[in-house]
Amino acid sequence: MGRPIRTEPYDLGAAVKAEAWKLINEQGIQAVALRAIARALNITAPAIYNYFPSREELLAALAADADAELGRYLTDAHAPHLEDDADVQLRVVCQAYRRWAIENPQRYLLLADSPVVKVSFTLEALIAILNKADAGGRLKKEEKLVLPPGLSGLLNEWKGKFGVENEYVLYLAFIMWSRLHGMILNEIGNRFPPYIKDAGELFRLEVKTMLYQYLE
Repeated sequence: MGRPIRTEPYDLGAAVKAEAWKLINEQGIQAVALRAIARALNITAPAIYNYFPSREELLAALAADADAELGRYLTDAHAPHLEDDADVQLRVVCQAYRRWAIENPQRYLLLADSPVVKVSFTLEALIAILNKADAGGRLKKEEKLVLPPGLSGLLNEWKGKFGVENEYVLYLAFIMWSRLHGMILNEIGNRFPPYIKDAGELFRLEVKTMLYQYLE
C-alpha cells in the first residue's frame, strides 16, 4: 500500500524546515536529507523540491532563519542600552551573542558554516557600536598600526554600506567578532583545555580585554 498523501492545507515549506531543525537538533547537520524529511512528513520527495530544490538550498534557508533569529535576539538585548556608553553596549551585545549560541548550538554551527550569510547581525551590531564610539572620540588607535593599502582599499568599499567614515572601525569590528566567534566555537565543541573550568568567565575576560584595547 502506498504512502498516504496529505491533502489538508498547511504550510509545507514551514513543515519541512521544522522537520529539518528536528533532525539537526537530534543528530546534527549531516542528518538533513530531503528524502528523510519526506518520510517523516508522510509526503513524496518531489513535493519538497517545489520549495527546496536541493539540500543545499534548504540549509541556506535554515541558516538565513537562524541569522534572523539571532538578529532579533541581539536587538531585544541591545535596545534598552542604545543610549548607554559604548563599553556597556559592547558588553551587552557580546554576552547576548554568546548566550544565544550556547542555547542554540546547532543553529549557531549551521550559521557559522553557511556560505550564504556573509555579514552576520552580530558583526553589524559591533560595527554600529564602534562607529558611534569613533564619532565620540572614544576609539583607540595604535599610532604604529597602519592598515595596508590593499586592506584599506577593500574596507573602503564597505564604508558606504554601513555608514562608516573610518575604515578602521570595520577592521576592529571584524577582529572583535573573530575573537568572540573563535571562543564560542571552542566552547560549543568542548575544545578548551581541562584547566578552563568556566568558559563563560573566560569569555567575559576576553570582552573586557577588547574593551581595554579598543576604547578610551
